[in-house]
Amino acid sequence: MKITRCATAVVEANYDYTFVRIHADNGQYGTGECFFAPGLSAALRDIFPLLIGRDPREVDRIARFLWRKGSGAGAVAGYLYNAISGIEAALWDLVGKSLGVPCWQFLGGKVRDEVRIYVDCHAGDNTESWDTMLEAREPAWLKAALQGRPQHEERYEPEMYYNRAKQMVEAGFDAMKFDIDSIVVLTGEELNRPLTTAEMDRMAACVAAARQGAGDEVDLTVDCHWRFAPTEAIRIARALAPYNLLWFEDPCPPENYRDVAEIRALGIVPILTGENLNRRHGFWDLITHRGCDLVAPDIQKCGGMLEAKRIGELAEMQGIRFAPHNISSPLGTMASAHVCATLPNFVALEFHGSDVPFWQDLIVRQDVPGPVIKQGRIPLTDAPGLGCELNEQVARKYAKPGEKWFE
Repeated sequence: MKITRCATAVVEANYDYTFVRIHADNGQYGTGECFFAPGLSAALRDIFPLLIGRDPREVDRIARFLWRKGSGAGAVAGYLYNAISGIEAALWDLVGKSLGVPCWQFLGGKVRDEVRIYVDCHAGDNTESWDTMLEAREPAWLKAALQGRPQHEERYEPEMYYNRAKQMVEAGFDAMKFDIDSIVVLTGEELNRPLTTAEMDRMAACVAAARQGAGDEVDLTVDCHWRFAPTEAIRIARALAPYNLLWFEDPCPPENYRDVAEIRALGIVPILTGENLNRRHGFWDLITHRGCDLVAPDIQKCGGMLEAKRIGELAEMQGIRFAPHNISSPLGTMASAHVCATLPNFVALEFHGSDVPFWQDLIVRQDVPGPVIKQGRIPLTDAPGLGCELNEQVARKYAKPGEKWFE
């Protein structure tokens, strides 16, 4: 079996969903998804010629080859791994379909039949769309959804957190996450001053409202998006400790694992981090020094499905749990679910598209009709590959202007 053709397509959703499709000479193809990045489609087109004529069954060999060939642009980190992660998932999908085997089988087999999902609730309102540099945009679908309202209207109020939590419990989720950094600092900025008492009180009030709306039986988490210095993060952790959080996510910038390790060592609340790291090598210090309680690789950019499995196993050896970051389409979410199904230390997988009106419709699963997520879980079956196909009739309606569509 040889690779004959590769192509991309991009859907403009809450983020860019960048799909990679790899065709083989047996008439089969596989589809994977990359985490967004500036210039990603162009980078993929530069990489594709290296794949033509290779045996797609040599998934790990190809991934390592691409790591080295792209070393000048990203030896140990960078957008290179966004591209390779999507290619690697497409290869697994192709090989799985060709052999009639689900991807989870290649990763060692399932230890569970369904994957628990936690829903990202942001700060109460999640109807939004961001470009590759995290600047707000308004594609046609978003304008229709907002119906004349501005994005992020009336966020960061306790009532919004309460209502959103209650809504998600009614939708069947028993784990959810809320943003608290946005209460005081904007995307792309860090807080380089002490938090005021009023800011601390507002954070606590919003989380208290979310806990009240969710109830005591639901797992509740909060995200800080790397905005705070350790001293301020410790103050926040202590203020939120009464609300029994499943984890406290990314309180400090990701450049230095010692910052989150300092907070974790205090034992106030479990710490989760890792979405900005690549490959096992990027996670090594964080995991081996027990710098967190839960590790959160993003499977669309950490190096691929097999590399995520390795990261999860490395974490397991240090008593660290596995809860991947995930802002992808349902196709990328399915790829992540295949990894999660194989790891004993898995806790929950993120779902970030609850307010994208077409999210559930972007894939087709012949073996599991209906919604992708059912009562806060994704069921896995013996369907080959990723067990799903991109619904191109729906997806093309939301294609990003200026991008090719699997040409």
